[in-house]
Amino acid sequence: MKYIQSSLFLVFVLQMSFAQPPAGKGYTLLFDESFKGNHLNEQDWRYRIDRRTGFGYMDGLNRKENVFVKDGALHVVLNHEKIDGKWENTGGGVISNHNFGYGYYECLSKPFMEGHGVHTSFWQRGGKNPNNNIFEIDSYEIDSKTWVATNNLYFDLPFKGIDRRPWPHRAQVPFKFDKDGWFLDAYEFTPEGVIFYDNGNIVAKAEWDQLNAHQAVWLTALNGVGKVDSTVQPAESVFKYFRYYAKDYPGITILPNGNFEYNQNKYNPQKPLCWNTEGTNGAVQIVEGDAFLENYKLRIGAPAPYNAGIKQQLEYIMNGEYQLSAMVRSSGGQRAAYIKASDFGGKDLVVKLSASEKWTRVQLPPIKVTNHQITISIASEGAADQWMEVDDVIFMKPIANGDGIVRAKPFANLKAPIWQLAESEPIRFIGDQKFYFFDRNVGYGDTISIDMNIQAAELANMTPIARIPKTGISGWSIQLKKNGGIVFRIGSIESHTDVEVDNIYELGKMVHLTCEYENGTAFIYKSGKLVKQQSGIKHLTKDATAAGRVGTVGKDFEAVGDVVMQVGNSDKENGVLKNFNGSIQHLRIYNRRLF
Repeated sequence: MKYIQSSLFLVFVLQMSFAQPPAGKGYTLLFDESFKGNHLNEQDWRYRIDRRTGFGYMDGLNRKENVFVKDGALHVVLNHEKIDGKWENTGGGVISNHNFGYGYYECLSKPFMEGHGVHTSFWQRGGKNPNNNIFEIDSYEIDSKTWVATNNLYFDLPFKGIDRRPWPHRAQVPFKFDKDGWFLDAYEFTPEGVIFYDNGNIVAKAEWDQLNAHQAVWLTALNGVGKVDSTVQPAESVFKYFRYYAKDYPGITILPNGNFEYNQNKYNPQKPLCWNTEGTNGAVQIVEGDAFLENYKLRIGAPAPYNAGIKQQLEYIMNGEYQLSAMVRSSGGQRAAYIKASDFGGKDLVVKLSASEKWTRVQLPPIKVTNHQITISIASEGAADQWMEVDDVIFMKPIANGDGIVRAKPFANLKAPIWQLAESEPIRFIGDQKFYFFDRNVGYGDTISIDMNIQAAELANMTPIARIPKTGISGWSIQLKKNGGIVFRIGSIESHTDVEVDNIYELGKMVHLTCEYENGTAFIYKSGKLVKQQSGIKHLTKDATAAGRVGTVGKDFEAVGDVVMQVGNSDKENGVLKNFNGSIQHLRIYNRRLF
């Protein structure tokens, strides 16, 4: 394992002073991959070997043969070549053999940009075990010849009442390379969400406090995305280094899925996400109801004799003293029923569970981690109908003053907006190509609400937010008018009903605006007061084809699957509309009425 000891840290900083995590936040370098030598270190990395297809625009073959280490960098060759008698668009990449959690992630790279068809990415997803797809963070996804990079967060976990969670965050941000073609990109993954950096500057923030998982890092270059310009290939994308920094989060658990809520009703209840299951088939279950915390709990037991358990390894965590505790109850009588901490650099620590019908908290002795890792195990061996239940497993560094646990918000909250943006601070748009996508199931249905604080930096015809297709009778947008009024448009660009009201916003002043639609009636509120109601609207808000946009609503770019394609035929709702110039905060969208 490529741990960086503190004695080497100062030397490293002096040598690489241009590449540092945010000052004053307490980060320590724990993993450094600078691709020394002439071979990939396969203890730390594995090759991406697969074919990536889909959506009618993507067909790329990822090969080990396209990846090599030379001159202190990882090179991914991009080529249009004949393999087994067939022309292929080939690329590749590497995936870390280690999982990483909260921390600061940084990569210096030189993405290929000379011709269309290549998709270079620095991202995080999945892990060593297949039961670990919780989220995807795209520090960047860059499509060659396109100077707008994506800063994405996808979240795989559902909850009842919503078939599919909307994309939490898809920011499209213009970017630049340095004079030599290098791009310094980073993201800070925290209990509050993800902060994205380009060349040392914050460019986007994804506020999402349900994000706790340790997953793998990917450095990849996919060839065959859209039309490929094979005349400029073979070529390459180059990755100079990847570095991971960690810090302490006292009072916050760093153990993923310790409350066993992640599976919900979508994933196999016999395989708790983030955990590895061992032993008797069917003895491990995620059970809904009568949990200590929220809705789900872990149960280990069976109608016949059994021996089963789960375990989870955490790597690249800060050294120091930790607490491991859990809420438990048990039938008692088992041959074994315990929670164990091991592989942390000291003697294994175990707490044995006794019979209890009520939820009881158990805690292991203080755990002194000295090697940046730990394995946590929960197991039971018993006779038929003997059982143990576990919930709210917490692994954390204690708060210095002895205060309690800092808890995240409930995992599933059906009263919350289906999508929201800019909760902690406004997002500033300057009329360039910066924009945010939101998903096609956001602001969808017979009833929708869009609620936000908005401040215009100029009086102009601008569309700050829209989810509107070119044709059809469904969709919606909110437009600002040059005279200070607004238009709540229902329908498509081609066919729509405009609900207009004057004197809504003033130059440079924040205004609270709410637009609602319910079964043919539109409502517009200013500062919570109804200022316009219009009924008899034949157009709808049930379009499922157009992705939503905040900031720049012209369709120079399209969300095709999980990739942003530059389509090059801008179709703003009106030829005189400008990209939004101003600020938005507390943007909340509901598939229901608010008032």
